[in-house]
Amino acid sequence: MNNLSILKSLSLTFAAALILVSCEGAGEEVKPSVEPTPTPPEEEVPPVPTEPEVPAVEVPKADLLDLEFYNDGSVKDISGGGMTIANVAGAPMVNYYNDQYSKYVAHFNHRLGTSAASGYVKADYSASQTVKNKLSDGHSLECLFRMDKVSDGSAEVKMFSAMQSGGTGFLITNSARGTQITFLPNISTTGKSNWVWTTSNIVPEAGRYYHVVGVWNKSEQKSYIYVDGELKGTADAPGDMVFPSSSNCHWFGVGGDASTSNATNAWNGDVAIARVYDDPLTAEQAAALYSKVESSSPKQEIIEIEDLSFLGECNIKPLYRYNVYGTGFRSGDSLRLESCEDKNTVFNPSSKVYSDHLSITVPSELKDGLYRLMLVRGGAAYPLGSAMMRIADGYVATGTQVVAHRALHNTGAPENSIEAIQKAQKLEGLYASEIDVWVTTDGEVVVNHDKSFPTDPLSHVIQNSSFSDLSAVRLSNGESVPRLKDVLEEIRKGDMKLVIEIKSHADDAKNFRCVDSCMAQVTRYGLDDKVDWIAFSYENCKRIAAARPKAIVQYLNGDKAPSVCAADKIKGIDYKMEKLKDEWITEAHSLGMVVNVWTVNSDADMLTYISKGVDFITTNNPQNCISLLSKKYIELPE
Repeated sequence: MNNLSILKSLSLTFAAALILVSCEGAGEEVKPSVEPTPTPPEEEVPPVPTEPEVPAVEVPKADLLDLEFYNDGSVKDISGGGMTIANVAGAPMVNYYNDQYSKYVAHFNHRLGTSAASGYVKADYSASQTVKNKLSDGHSLECLFRMDKVSDGSAEVKMFSAMQSGGTGFLITNSARGTQITFLPNISTTGKSNWVWTTSNIVPEAGRYYHVVGVWNKSEQKSYIYVDGELKGTADAPGDMVFPSSSNCHWFGVGGDASTSNATNAWNGDVAIARVYDDPLTAEQAAALYSKVESSSPKQEIIEIEDLSFLGECNIKPLYRYNVYGTGFRSGDSLRLESCEDKNTVFNPSSKVYSDHLSITVPSELKDGLYRLMLVRGGAAYPLGSAMMRIADGYVATGTQVVAHRALHNTGAPENSIEAIQKAQKLEGLYASEIDVWVTTDGEVVVNHDKSFPTDPLSHVIQNSSFSDLSAVRLSNGESVPRLKDVLEEIRKGDMKLVIEIKSHADDAKNFRCVDSCMAQVTRYGLDDKVDWIAFSYENCKRIAAARPKAIVQYLNGDKAPSVCAADKIKGIDYKMEKLKDEWITEAHSLGMVVNVWTVNSDADMLTYISKGVDFITTNNPQNCISLLSKKYIELPE
């Protein structure tokens, strides 16, 4: 990259005068013997014109968003732009002091491209029409980031983005588009979604910082991308900005992209700057912004730890062993604990390296608080994440159990199929398979998630159809429509339990007919002690709990406190990640209830809920969850 400094050269002209002086008489002038020939007067030499000084370009100030990161893990917007900032804290995100830029930056340890329920920043503009108006008349984004793992191209990954069926932001594209740094506003002349792919042709290297400015200039009908102060790509962008169709997606994500309930396309690496400007910036302004952060530091060596896992929240006591799992630890590595509440509090506990984990002895001086986990190797330190440690008895062991969502279908079997049930039966360590059921007009209980089968060309609505209407339907693997009785036949062959979700039918009569038929069949097969029950309909839950007082019945909708459910003899809650409050976990356990959480698919989110001590995790990736639960994250003193 050429340095932006302007080098100036000055030419200096020296005039020399020769005076003849007598060597005998000091100061005596020697007169020439011949009268000198008169010299014509010197011509007047016009002055050499000088180029006027070019005034320095004023560095623009971000007026819609300018995030600063702090030691305590907090994030603030110093722009005054009007967005609401939420730090969705989690172990995969940690702020740390970066020597290269002499400031705190955000670091993310997500698996590239996955979804994340925690460990990201949310800058929400949904309630601000002013922000929307300013984005709509042209805008610019600025980001300074480092990618710590090279993308394999299987998914888009996004460090700073607000793109869900509309919006604007940065991303690293998937392999189909060359895994390159891209600015992607949604600009349309028709009002329909139209992504403007403003590509840089730069594939980011791991360990190197990139400064990126993306500009949509509405009046010019162009978009631009600048990388490290230089223009790297342009695209035609006539029309108006198209915002995400759901107002729940009207927010900028740092560490991932905005979605209705969490962050998607998650990031792995640093984000040091995340800014939004009302105006479309010029090339000179983009260069000026880069000049403020330009660094001569070489590419940093990244300490690569694969399959990283640890408890981000735990009860622990001094001298216990706290273990961080992963591959890539080396002999001599150690773990440093830095307080996120007091930057002067740092612990360098005794560390041991094993083949699959690094273990530390909890220091006797450790107090309750949030700690940054820094892996130390030689003279380098690398952030692994953060952990909330509480000095208390009753540390969280791995008592959580795993429920396969719609049975084991991530190896190719159709969801809710008999094949998926059979595969789940063979998965060691699985507590249960979850299935969804509907009742037909002639009383047959069939297994499917949606109201109709995805392979049914006639799209029969199950609750409005007879079983014979569905006789020609085949699943993608060739199976005929699975019935509850077919599933129960499989369940009684093994040790795995079954979780039956009663789907919400059109009215109570159909709901109760489905409930009663399911309970009768389970009893007929002698499986009452191997079946748990879940439903979004509170009335369905109450009906099952009244008829089967010993059964574990869990309410799904996420809108009732555990105490309300307990009063109606419902023994558990099974809430979506975004609706499950920490205080409800504590309350449910104090009432003797069980807690399930759905649908938890990323390793980071699984570890979050293992840390919180939930009883069950429902997931589409049960193999991963079982593997995480097999590890001893905390051990008693040796």
